[in-house]
Formats: sequence, C-alpha cells, structure tokens
Amino acid sequence: MAPAPKYSPQEQEEMILNAAAECIAETSLLDFTMSSISKAAKLSMGSIYKHVQCKEDIIFALATRVFHFQCNIFQQILAMDLTTPEKIAAIALLNPAKIQVYPFDSQLESFAANDLVISRASSLWTDKMIKANEECEKVFNKCMHQAAYSGELTLNGNTDQMIEEINLGCWALLMGYQYVGRIVQIRHISDGTDSLNEPLAIDAPAIRSLQRLINSYQWQTPLDSNGISKAANVLIEQKLR
Repeated sequence: MAPAPKYSPQEQEEMILNAAAECIAETSLLDFTMSSISKAAKLSMGSIYKHVQCKEDIIFALATRVFHFQCNIFQQILAMDLTTPEKIAAIALLNPAKIQVYPFDSQLESFAANDLVISRASSLWTDKMIKANEECEKVFNKCMHQAAYSGELTLNGNTDQMIEEINLGCWALLMGYQYVGRIVQIRHISDGTDSLNEPLAIDAPAIRSLQRLINSYQWQTPLDSNGISKAANVLIEQKLR
C-alpha cells in the first residue's frame, strides 16, 4: 500500500502560494521563477504543477487571496453601527496598510488586469479570481439594497441600475485617487525618497468629492462632516485607521 501523502491538497496549495509570495517579495512579479517556488515550498515541481500551471496562475491565485481578505474587511465595516453614507466614507478612510496582504498588492492588481497575463493563465485561476471579485461586489450590492428597502435611501428609478450607478461612481472616484497617489509615490521614489501609504485626511479633496457624490442621492441622513468624523473614529476604535 502506498504511503499516505504528507500534505493534503489544500495544505500543498497554501505552501505553494506562501512560497510564491516570499519569492516575489525577494525578487519581483517579473523575475520570480517556478523553480524558486518549488525550492522555497520544499515540494517537487510535479506537486507545484498539480496546483498552478504557470507564473500567470500564481499571479491570479495571489490576487484571489487579496480579494478575499479585502472582502472580509469591507464586510466588517459594512456591519458597523453607522449610516450607509458613513460606511462608504469609512471605506474611503481606511488605512491602506490594513487591507494590504502583500507589499506588492498594487502591482499584483495591475498584472491581474493585463490582457497578456489573462490570456496565459488557466481558466481555473481566472475563474477563481473573478468569483472572488464578484463576491466582493455582492457585499456592497446587499448593503445598498438594504438601504433602499429600509427607506434610508430613496431611489427614483430602477433600483438595480441606480445602485450600480452609486457603486460605480464611488469606486471610480476612490480608485482614481489611488492611481494618482501611485504616480506621486513613483515620483518620490525616483527622487530618492519614498512616501508611505497614509490614510486619507477627513478633509482630503477625495473625501470632499465623495461626500458631494453621495449627497447627490436622496439619503434619509446625508453625509456631513460629523458623519465623516464619526466614521474615522469608529475605524480608529477597530484599529483600521
């Protein structure tokens, strides 16, 4: 009788992805190799290829981890004793370090959205990442639908379309700000000084813009400066800011 495997498939997958993260942190998303992952994980190449077929699969697998982690943080915030507008503000006021899984998270997201990377990855991992992203979207959609059905948010039109509009507007604004922030950080690095990712100030332009966007809809309690401060204080209490 053949001996039982030393590690379960799930344990092997965790070992591979943990080793991959270490190898990428030591080199880069461009320079890591499958053989280095095999060595770090102390698993044979045959075992590695049972779980991931290529470097692109590694990128999608790690991105899936990031989505799952971030989704859990967002669920924690959306369960807080805040109005829905305050919850949206709280997400914007999060300390970026609190939703960071790896030091290369931002690069990971960029690579995972690259056409060439997508075309080379296996359907197994692209499907897993898409599902993880969709689960994150469902969390926000559920929160917004609850606000609409409870009367906290009054929508004049198709509920699903209006909620999609609000979610898209808020995320586009915040993601756009992050992109601008990365450009500034690149400039600092090229000048020989790096800038840490700090949480947004409660009166930052991005927060003021978000407030205007949120209040363009009919909320029972619009978002004001007190609500923004309350959201920030709750995050501090929860050690998320």
